[in-house]
Amino acid sequence: MADGAQLEQILAPISAWARSRSDIHGLALVGSWARGSAKRDSDIDLMLLVGEPQTFRSDEHWLSEIDWAGGRVADWHDAEYGSAWSRHVELEPHCEIEFTFCTPAWAATDPIDTGTVNVVSGGCRILVDKMQLFGNLLTAVSP
Repeated sequence: MADGAQLEQILAPISAWARSRSDIHGLALVGSWARGSAKRDSDIDLMLLVGEPQTFRSDEHWLSEIDWAGGRVADWHDAEYGSAWSRHVELEPHCEIEFTFCTPAWAATDPIDTGTVNVVSGGCRILVDKMQLFGNLLTAVSP
């Protein structure tokens, strides 16, 4: 990964995929790319609010639904984070994307979970927000 233009080339088809799926309620870019402090080797961190996070864990085919714009999935592995889980996807040419899946409750604003506050305070750019969950969360977290 090198720059913002390449980031947008990766985010556009992922956003289109998320919009096309009724089971995805929201998608946001978080972390260093959302903060504007990413380095050349920074991974792309995505939060997805979905009805049933485990559905995506057991289904390996959703990755093939995304138009990778000339790239291809070289490898992936999963990681568990309590109420959320992530699929770390390695794209060729070299780029890593972390898709973190959680229920809409992750974005609850009454009360707001401290882990959620830490994630969105560290940079959050809304890409898809079908139910205004990310929008409401960012409003609640803003000083």
